[in-house]
Amino acid sequence: MAPPPDTIDRAFDLMTAAYIETLVENAADAFIAGEVRASNIMRVGLNFNLINSRAVSSTLDYRQTLERFGGSDVTEIGADGVARRVFKPWLKDAATADKETIGAIIEDGIRTGKPLKQIEQALDEVFSMREHNAKLTAYQETKALYNKGTMQRFAHENVQRGIWRSPGPHENPREDHESWDGNVYDLSDPIWNELDLFNCHHYCEPVIIGRTVVDEEAE
Repeated sequence: MAPPPDTIDRAFDLMTAAYIETLVENAADAFIAGEVRASNIMRVGLNFNLINSRAVSSTLDYRQTLERFGGSDVTEIGADGVARRVFKPWLKDAATADKETIGAIIEDGIRTGKPLKQIEQALDEVFSMREHNAKLTAYQETKALYNKGTMQRFAHENVQRGIWRSPGPHENPREDHESWDGNVYDLSDPIWNELDLFNCHHYCEPVIIGRTVVDEEAE
């Protein structure tokens, strides 16, 4: 006997909604933090009304994308080696995969007469992995939004180019990222999408006409 699909669907609808709420809350905080950081780097005054307005607009767009399309833009390296932001419907895929796995565990347990404790342990493993994956996703999403806020603030201050900077020695650096240290790129260059990759600690140092401002607080 298979588990009632409508019950599993309702449970995952609630979990997905709660997940979206957490991501949206992080989105607003991350975007604002990025704008504040950029303002501090450039040593320009902060207009919190303007920053909050942009953060609200960005967060609403983010929520609509999650709710309507079940995913968001992620950074991927194409066959040509260029990093691009592309849309991925990861929310739906994750929920579907989890529902299929959980349904199979319950159905197999009922069919083979496994003890309830054994079924519970198998389900705990699935939800533990889901929680782990959710944390990784939230980290990546927050990091990307933080970078977005920073780069948009640079753009609002008419910064057109940035210097790729290394934070110094850190664990398992990407060789190509290290080799770019000190290189100057337009802010529109897709190379800055690389900052969103997992465990990247490099940062953009804005080139301001007549002077370069160094972010002394970078990791």
